[in-house]
Amino acid sequence: MIKFTPLQLFSMIVVMLASFTVPVTVAYNIGAIVAGFDASPSQAGLIASAQSLGTAPAAFIASRFITRFASRQLFITGLAILALGNVASAYAPSIETLAFFQFVGGAGTGIVISVVMGTAARSSKPEMTYGFINSSFGVFIVGLGFVMPMVLKAGGIQSAYLFYAAVAVVGIFAAFFAPNTKAPKPDETEASSDETIDGAELAFKKRAKTMGWIALIGFGIFFFAQSGLGAFAERIGVASEVSLTTIGQVFAIGGLLTIVGPLIAGWIGSRFGATMPLIVIVIALGFTVFGLAVLETATSFYIAAPLFTLLPAILMPSFLGALAVIDPTGRSAAMQPAFATLGAIFGPFVAGLVVENAALPGLGWFTIAVFFLGGLLMAAATVSADSKRNRAIPDPVTA
Repeated sequence: MIKFTPLQLFSMIVVMLASFTVPVTVAYNIGAIVAGFDASPSQAGLIASAQSLGTAPAAFIASRFITRFASRQLFITGLAILALGNVASAYAPSIETLAFFQFVGGAGTGIVISVVMGTAARSSKPEMTYGFINSSFGVFIVGLGFVMPMVLKAGGIQSAYLFYAAVAVVGIFAAFFAPNTKAPKPDETEASSDETIDGAELAFKKRAKTMGWIALIGFGIFFFAQSGLGAFAERIGVASEVSLTTIGQVFAIGGLLTIVGPLIAGWIGSRFGATMPLIVIVIALGFTVFGLAVLETATSFYIAAPLFTLLPAILMPSFLGALAVIDPTGRSAAMQPAFATLGAIFGPFVAGLVVENAALPGLGWFTIAVFFLGGLLMAAATVSADSKRNRAIPDPVTA
């Protein structure tokens, strides 16, 4: 395990945030892309999809390389690709070339977030590390909410992409102070511990890989549900007779709550396991979605919309901590961004089809069912992790 210094943890968070500027500000860019390229809304949406389509495969590939290259090399490589992709995007002559350059930039994002998640999994307190990472996203999103309108007003979408590139360069400098480690290969950890582990431990190690894959599929399904309903959250607010100004304020409250929620979750997960938080949050999400999309009242929207943002953020540290327990090399945690991104790509599309055929309440019931399916599969990791903790199986990875 790795014990991060405060500077290393802060620098790694800066690296992570520097790689994630485009995904968290996509809502600001749609109108600017339409204006800057005389594009249709569907073409503007394609740009957002192109970025995500680059992120998912790159994150998966990077998770395979964290045992071959030190984290700093991968951080710098990913951020450099992201910076170049955004500089090229700023001067793209057409919507087609912009899509290609954003696909390239998305690959840089995928590399960075995969390595950050894999590195955090090998920390001495992974739940708290993930808690700090997820909490920082709340601060970052709130800050960009003030900055991006000014950037776009100054120079449109070109200024936005140059701003993204500049932030990526800041991330490159931060990478020199971030943890510089290489994940151990699975066969190395097995070879180093085979002489000391008993039959139960060997059985656990054999199951862990399968449980990790099942849980990651569940995580992708979970994000599929979240992104699908989230894409229509504004439409739900309008249908609930809430004004657009008030909808924005409600969303802002949800963003502020995500600053504190993951820190509390990191503390809970490290002391009370991962399965109980998963059960509680999935059930709470079921009631939240019911209030948000099925009831369709202003009062239920005010209560449910912030919770819909907060609850998944609370779940993340304990679930990622569970992946770190069952796979101390960090490779399972490093694959998490790929599965999350794939879910986020297809969620809004499928949700649109559901709304067309079953209206917003139908989307609510569909989302509840998908959340429960994703949570059931995610339990493969949390139950295995809690079992390992309870049996006090020694961790074979040392640093």
